[in-house]
Amino acid sequence: MNSKIKNQKELENILFETKHFFCISHFNGELDWIKSLSKSKYLVYNKSNSKLDHNINNIRIKNVGYNIYSYLKFIIENYENLPDTVVFCKDNIFKRHIKISTFISLLRRNIFTCLEENNKLRNFPISVDLADNSFNEINSSWYKYKYSRKYFHDFNDFYQYIFKNIKIPLFIRFAPGANYIVPKNNILLRKKSFYKNLLKFVSHSQYSCESHFIERSLYLIWNSNIESSENMNKTISNKDLEIMKKNCIAIKNKEIKFLEKSSQKITFLLGTIYLSLLSRILKR
Repeated sequence: MNSKIKNQKELENILFETKHFFCISHFNGELDWIKSLSKSKYLVYNKSNSKLDHNINNIRIKNVGYNIYSYLKFIIENYENLPDTVVFCKDNIFKRHIKISTFISLLRRNIFTCLEENNKLRNFPISVDLADNSFNEINSSWYKYKYSRKYFHDFNDFYQYIFKNIKIPLFIRFAPGANYIVPKNNILLRKKSFYKNLLKFVSHSQYSCESHFIERSLYLIWNSNIESSENMNKTISNKDLEIMKKNCIAIKNKEIKFLEKSSQKITFLLGTIYLSLLSRILKR
């Protein structure tokens, strides 16, 4: 039996046996792998233009906010009756983010877990070599010009809004693609209003940049002792959102993309040199 067939068999077995509940965001990826899951163990949030087979337990939702919108919908709608553990993942998790063999291994865990490959080599942006090779990146908001920003002009603006009295990080630890195993108590670290507010932030576009900010914050949202801000402990009004929108526009109008991109390139270069020197010194 070759390794591919063996992995497929093991995946089918563990999905049949698992006690996790799966919240799956579907756009244009494959869903064949969920066939071994009981319909009571998963829910697919369908963001595609296609109607899914009636045998697939799914809900049609708006195609906004990437997979983050799907996760937030699930949390808000089930906040008072959450499963003991939830696997939040994308339909293309195997093709884009993780090997089937790694997925199988991690699904045996019942604690907060990043569903990721612990790769040693990353070309961009620069990252710290953590003990477990877990994914992290330098905090530079390098992606912000690619996507629609409505309420926050960069990651730091978002980060300081959702958390209380928090220092801006130099590096950000997160699971790429926002694929996680999350116990109920980790989700309940934040109030329902917190998630409702996040949903408002990402709902303005399929490619909302706020979704990328949230992707980079989920690790701390679900797995830290950092307090939520007062803003996030209550439902944000439409009036407040309008003020945030105007403030964001005003700041974006003052941005000089060329200077910021040049500054980022210098930061990446200096960071790479520093980490290389540090690595050589520590390995002596």
